[in-house]
Amino acid sequence: MASYLATATMGQFDLRRYRTPDGLRMYDAVDPDLYKEHVDPQDPTSPTYGQVADGSLARQGEILDFLARQFGPYPFSTGGGIVDDADDLFFALENQTRAIYPKSFFTDPVSGDSVVVHENAHQWYGDSVSLAEWKHIWLNEGFATYAEWLWSEREGLGTTQEVFDFFYGDIPAGDPFWDVVIGDPGVQLLFDNAVYVRGAMTLQVLRNEVGDRDFFRILRAWAARRAGGNGTTAQFVALAERVSGEQLDGLFHTWLFTAGKPALDAVAATNATAAGAPDRTPPAAANLLDRISKGALRLHR
Repeated sequence: MASYLATATMGQFDLRRYRTPDGLRMYDAVDPDLYKEHVDPQDPTSPTYGQVADGSLARQGEILDFLARQFGPYPFSTGGGIVDDADDLFFALENQTRAIYPKSFFTDPVSGDSVVVHENAHQWYGDSVSLAEWKHIWLNEGFATYAEWLWSEREGLGTTQEVFDFFYGDIPAGDPFWDVVIGDPGVQLLFDNAVYVRGAMTLQVLRNEVGDRDFFRILRAWAARRAGGNGTTAQFVALAERVSGEQLDGLFHTWLFTAGKPALDAVAATNATAAGAPDRTPPAAANLLDRISKGALRLHR
């Protein structure tokens, strides 16, 4: 286990022990104060943070089953989550088998479910398969963000392509977002929003290039062959090329190591521009933008 994935959490929590339908042992801990705090403090009929968190944590078995169908068997013997009432906690952390969540993400079911998907996707990408060096962080955050997009499609809240098209069409070429070289962002930009969003966009471009069959074979092979170890971007690219039988250096060089907004073909660019219209924002994109606005990711815009 990478040292940053370990946790020892102390405090007063409502602890729930249960098994998923597949028999996985789960442990959830929620700060009891969150059942007294309404999402809208001006509306006493609004749900509490604790109620929203309970609803999303209750879907963990369903979420893990969905992720296992995409990425391969869940890599650990237990799971669960910890939700604390800490006003100065602005991010979630994918501690191995026990993700830690701030209350601020549990304002509604879509937001709550999305962050639970994100942190549980890290159990495959980040926790089971760690990074050889921090500069390869997109292999963690791009993959977990893309898992949110897959869940969005499953829930009927926008396909992965629609979410890609929104961000491509919504973020202009001159935005500093495109200046971040996510394949090696440097210490200051390690958790920049571009690492998450452009990382997920890179996976969508890869999927479009190699097709669904090879794309999911690549993701499963990465999780299986590197389980319990670590990996680099170069190793992932080599695996993608072996599985697909395609030369992919240009694709990854453009999306991971070249500053600037990558060009799309004419049809794809037209679709992306249309998708950026305000009334066509997929919920998965809106949710990610909301988390950025709360300080969960570094915000340029």
